[in-house]
Amino acid sequence: MQQRWRGVGKLYLRRWGWLARHRWERTPIGVRFAFTLTIVFMALLAPWICFSLFYLNAALSAQARLNQMRQAQVTELIIERELLSILRHGEDYSVWNDAREAVLQRDLKWLHTNTVEWLTQHFYYDVVAVLQTGSRTLVSNTPDNRWLVNLPLVQDALKGVGNAGLVRRDGAIYLLSATPICDEEWAHPPVGALVLAKALNRAQLDQISEQIGNRVVLTLHTDTEGIVPTLTEPQGDVIVLRNPSGTPIAALKVESPLSETLLTLELKRTAKNYVVGVSIAIALLASLVLVWFLRVYITRFLTAIQRLASGDWDARVPYAARDEFGFLARTFNTMAMQLQHVFEEQERQREEIQAQNEELQMLYQQLQTAHQELAQLNQELTEANQLLAQAAVTDGLTGLKNHRAFQESLNSLVQMAERHKQPLSLIMLDIDHFKEFNDRFGHPAGDELLRQVAEVLRQSGRAYDVAARYGGEEFALLLPNTTLEQAVQVAERLRSQISAIQNPYAPVSASLGVASYRFGTAPATLLYEADAALYRAKRNGRNRVCVYQPEAA
Repeated sequence: MQQRWRGVGKLYLRRWGWLARHRWERTPIGVRFAFTLTIVFMALLAPWICFSLFYLNAALSAQARLNQMRQAQVTELIIERELLSILRHGEDYSVWNDAREAVLQRDLKWLHTNTVEWLTQHFYYDVVAVLQTGSRTLVSNTPDNRWLVNLPLVQDALKGVGNAGLVRRDGAIYLLSATPICDEEWAHPPVGALVLAKALNRAQLDQISEQIGNRVVLTLHTDTEGIVPTLTEPQGDVIVLRNPSGTPIAALKVESPLSETLLTLELKRTAKNYVVGVSIAIALLASLVLVWFLRVYITRFLTAIQRLASGDWDARVPYAARDEFGFLARTFNTMAMQLQHVFEEQERQREEIQAQNEELQMLYQQLQTAHQELAQLNQELTEANQLLAQAAVTDGLTGLKNHRAFQESLNSLVQMAERHKQPLSLIMLDIDHFKEFNDRFGHPAGDELLRQVAEVLRQSGRAYDVAARYGGEEFALLLPNTTLEQAVQVAERLRSQISAIQNPYAPVSASLGVASYRFGTAPATLLYEADAALYRAKRNGRNRVCVYQPEAA
């Protein structure tokens, strides 16, 4: 029975094999040739496709790892920049004669007000502590400061060397700086140290994540002794955080967002489809080229037939095979007529191609015109960007510098005054009763008054003075290389000129506060002192000039 079924199977195989061979032999040679070539080319291209997809996937993966490594490096730079910023803050408030005297005289009230409370409220430090030589804490914003005393950074600061670094405490990472408290000339040894610290919390990590575009996760690996023995040098997307002595204390991991991962997968899928599609297209194109070559050989047959049709009876087509070409050789008289139709069709196609070439020339001219228009639009866009950059630093109503430009000028002039030891003064100006004026006569009248006051500042100031609209009805005038007495004279002149403004609605007056930069202080201190003097002028009856007095602040 089994042998019978085997015999039936062999019979069916022979029958289907004969039918397939018969059908293949009846298929036109052009179709057979194209099909065979396509199969051969696809078989030859298969290794290339696999090789290309493998290395494309490896390249995309390597690129993703490289991006994460770069973002990890950027994260390290951000942390180092934050440490430098904390160190600069510490140096600004520790290298100060007043702070040194306060530590020597144990003026805890002064230290608490001007150092601890000021830094906590304005810079949001988690730890602000002033230590006296001998590792004794004078003032602090935290109750427990014993752990600060034994830190190498703090001990170095008490010896006169300030530095910043990462410190681990109670499961948290702190960005900490310790700077020696000494006089501004460094003429005496330090009398203590100023310690500033910020916790590397979730909010700061979110800010770092927003800057680099990826999520940053803080990981604390510890054993029973509080050490991190498993962390090595940073690899890929992991950043090892170390304390100043070089001991690993934590790790930051840069995690790619889901959208980036999905985009990488989409790129791989698109690249795969592209490679496969191009490979198939190449195989088909190569097959068609070879088929076209075969048709060129057929043209030789047709040429011989044309010669015969034109009267050259000796023309023959030497072809011995008994296939379609042999049939063509035996029926050349009929094919001669068809060949004539083919030539006419080719002539018509040539004319169509010529017409298409003319249309392409017209399209090329249109493209050239569009390119010129695009260049003109690009120039207009450049000019618009320049106007936009100017508007970003200019107040739209008064034409003076805006608040942002004033802050940049203040920082720059303070640095210049500090470098060259030149005086720098600031006048803060506020229009008296401007709100009542605005409510009574309307916003257009108020805007016109602001422009009049701005024009007085613009006309009265020197070429290198910085006049700005600080906000609302408040103006500011920075006076480089100007002493406090000279600034008071300028302020009195401004007050008189503002009082002389011919306003059709009501008399105009202004209150002015004057302060001079004290070397070694922060730019914000000059702004605070001038503003305090301004408000004292307003409290004392307005329409007057007041100079900053520390005891009245």
